Amino acid sequence: MCEDALAVDMSGADMIVSYYTIQFVPPRIRQELINKIYNSLNWGGAFILFEKVRAPDARFQDYANQVYTDFKVDHGFSAENIVNKTRSLKGVLEPFSTDGNLGLLKRAGFVDMMTLLKWVCFEGFLAIK
Repeated sequence: MCEDALAVDMSGADMIVSYYTIQFVPPRIRQELINKIYNSLNWGGAFILFEKVRAPDARFQDYANQVYTDFKVDHGFSAENIVNKTRSLKGVLEPFSTDGNLGLLKRAGFVDMMTLLKWVCFEGFLAIK
């Protein structure tokens, strides 16, 4: 299915998973989407959210970028591949920080949340309604 998530009926869900997708939704409508997800879940339902996240400050962001670039090089990506991928995501990928993502969840109504996984600039959250 390739649809606008705001137009899709998700009501009555026990679990909704967003795997590296919200970061591509324009920031101005992310809260509306997270609200819809919260409202679509049954009581006790789970929302699993994986996203690329920004570091809390510039020093840590520089460190995270370097670690991730080194990872790509160590796994056979050429400098050209890395630069081209970075350019292709510019203006399209808009990650929030950990706190920014947790804020979206809290404002939607989630109270019970935890980090499932964190690796450098990638994080997975579990939020239960």
